[in-house]
Amino acid sequence: MDDRDREHEFEDGTRDEDALLGPDSDVAEASKLVGGKPGIWVWMLVVSAGISGLLFGYDTAIISSALLQLANPPPSSTIPALTVGQQSLVTSITSISALISSLGSGPISEYGRKKAIFLAAIVFILGAVSQSVADSVGGLVVGRFIVGLGVGAGSAVVPLYITELSPAHLRSRLNTLNTVFITLGQIVAYLIGYWYSRTPFGWRPMFLLGGVPAAIQIGLLFFLPESPRWLIQHGHVEQATSVLARVYGIRLEDSNQVDRRMLSHLVRGIERGVKSENELEGTYAKWKSLLGKRSNRRALLISGGLQGFQQLCGFNALMYFSSLIYAMLDFKNPTLTSLSVAATNFAFTLVSLILIPKVGKRRLLLYSVPMMALGLLCAAFGFHKLPSQQISEKVVASTRKDADPVSSFYAYVILASTTFYVAAYASGIGNVPWQQAEFFPMSVRSLGTAIATACNWSSNFIIGETFLGLMDKMGAVATFVLFAVICTIGWCGIYVIYPDTEGMNLEEIEALLNLEILVATSSSPIIQPSTASINHSMVIPIGHDVY
Repeated sequence: MDDRDREHEFEDGTRDEDALLGPDSDVAEASKLVGGKPGIWVWMLVVSAGISGLLFGYDTAIISSALLQLANPPPSSTIPALTVGQQSLVTSITSISALISSLGSGPISEYGRKKAIFLAAIVFILGAVSQSVADSVGGLVVGRFIVGLGVGAGSAVVPLYITELSPAHLRSRLNTLNTVFITLGQIVAYLIGYWYSRTPFGWRPMFLLGGVPAAIQIGLLFFLPESPRWLIQHGHVEQATSVLARVYGIRLEDSNQVDRRMLSHLVRGIERGVKSENELEGTYAKWKSLLGKRSNRRALLISGGLQGFQQLCGFNALMYFSSLIYAMLDFKNPTLTSLSVAATNFAFTLVSLILIPKVGKRRLLLYSVPMMALGLLCAAFGFHKLPSQQISEKVVASTRKDADPVSSFYAYVILASTTFYVAAYASGIGNVPWQQAEFFPMSVRSLGTAIATACNWSSNFIIGETFLGLMDKMGAVATFVLFAVICTIGWCGIYVIYPDTEGMNLEEIEALLNLEILVATSSSPIIQPSTASINHSMVIPIGHDVY
């Protein structure tokens, strides 16, 4: 027996089987090996962290209801009626600041995932207060910019935090649960928007209430543990072991010998991963590894591409401006009608929670994206049958108190089509991209997820800044057809580059991304679990590195 074999041998002579957990294997893989089962503590932990998702959803959706009031303010308002350009700026500036903070979240999270979430909560509160007291368009822009900093940081760090704590068989569901919180926040935003829709200056409490969940989260953070990976990285091995034991439902005082061995093995595996990460000293070294290694380049292409497509397909155009769109269509209460968007998004996010482990992420995307395109084309048909009118004129006319809106049949066609589109979106592309951390090894995970999240927010900015202008200049028909074309292009990209990673540990995912392949063409596993062996009959060779 050589030195390497002795290194992986337990005191009683049995072997630790190092192949089961390599240096970059995820904490999640331990759940396949230990005897305990994750308990309620894990779910409470994710719920506490998921409040960031709730805030994310609330602050991106509440602007839809607020814009209706800001487009036609009372005479005593110090803020004049917002033009189309000002509405776009107030909306899109949040994406710019979220882009900035998501890029900065990587270095910040190195000081602790928990600290980064705490900082995001503080920023959420500051943003909520500054928006609510704004007395000028500039003040609104500043408030929206501040709250965007919290949104961007939370959207990058929370999925990373959840991924580093989740058992492999629950990783997809727990990350999807974070998305459930985002959609729940959107529902809350529309309900509060409806509640204050007839209140003069109702947009002020709409914005202010966004700080309440952040204050609750700050209290809950005192009960949350730090990421085991971060703890081991900073020498707190005993504390990390205790956290892992609680995550996997193991009582250290009476656990069996196998559980203790696997926990010890897991800690040693993380220590080797930390050692590998520490070898990349400095930002330049991490960038070099991220862009220089085949598997990391592909991880960045896949995760960044999905995040960009998630926004460019047009969903947040509905989330930001649905109240304005339904006001154009003469619905009596456009804010309440907009609730259909948020409610559908929430319901089908729960559906995806069930479908992802059964169907797989790749197949779910390939099935749902064509349905999104169909919904957009049906909405374009409905707009084609309605008389055209500039959006700014139509919104002002629809929000006057003396208006008596009556929706036509084709307005309901558009409502049904957009609802169908949202259902398809929530089932697939609305959730899958946020599980991006699983593509990156520990050494570049913070940097990789930060860049991928930045792709989301840069695309989000494009949609927020251009949608109303497109509707005003090109017309609704051309705008919705354009989004349908983007969906078609996105589907082709998913078919070509996106593999199904459901049930794989991170070591297996990295092995897959290192191959000279595109994707699997079968629903069967490409890599047999815990062996990292490739079934070459199920992949498409391409002969050279195109990534």
